[in-house]
Amino acid sequence: MTKLGLLSVAVLVVTSHVARADDDQPERHLTIMVAPLRAIIPLAEITVEYAITPKVGASIELGAGQRTISSGSDDATGTEIEGGAQVRYYALGDFRHGLELGGELLEEYVKFREPLPGNIVGAAAGGATLGAFVGYKIAMRVGFTFEAQLGARYLIVDPQITGQSTGVPAFDKWAPLLHLNVGWSF
Repeated sequence: MTKLGLLSVAVLVVTSHVARADDDQPERHLTIMVAPLRAIIPLAEITVEYAITPKVGASIELGAGQRTISSGSDDATGTEIEGGAQVRYYALGDFRHGLELGGELLEEYVKFREPLPGNIVGAAAGGATLGAFVGYKIAMRVGFTFEAQLGARYLIVDPQITGQSTGVPAFDKWAPLLHLNVGWSF
C-alpha cells in the first residue's frame, strides 16, 4: 500500500472515531467564519453556513478590501467586493465535524480609482468563478470552528474601462481554490 493510501486509511479511522466521540456535542445549525489569510491582500471576508440537514450545508460569503496590481514600475490600487455561495455535503461526519465535498460560485469586482498605466481612469475588472472542493470542518464542543478547503475553480475575467474598450479581451483560466477559515458554530 502506498503512503497516500495509508494516510487516507488513517484519516478515515480517526474521522470515524472522532465523529462517534462527538455524538454528545450540542446540536449546531449555524457557523460564522472569517478568512484570516485573506487579510494579507488586504481583504475582509466572512462566511455564514447554515445546516439544511446534518449532512448538507449551504453558505454565503461576502468580502471587501483593497487590491493592488502592478504593471512594470506602476502600481494601481482598487476597491474589491465579492460575494458568493457554496453547497457542502458532509461525506464523512456531519455539519459539526466532517469531510466536505462541495461546489462554489463566487463573483468578484474590482474598481480602480487611480489612473492606471497609460493614464487610464475608471477601470474595473470583474469576474466569476465556479469551483469544486474537498474540505474538512471541525467545530469544538465550545463552538470554536476551523475549516480548510482545497479544490480547483474556473475563473472568467472581463476588464472594462468606463465608456471605452480596454483593448484587453476577457479571459478565462483554471486556478486553485483554497479556503482556511476560523469562527464559531451555534
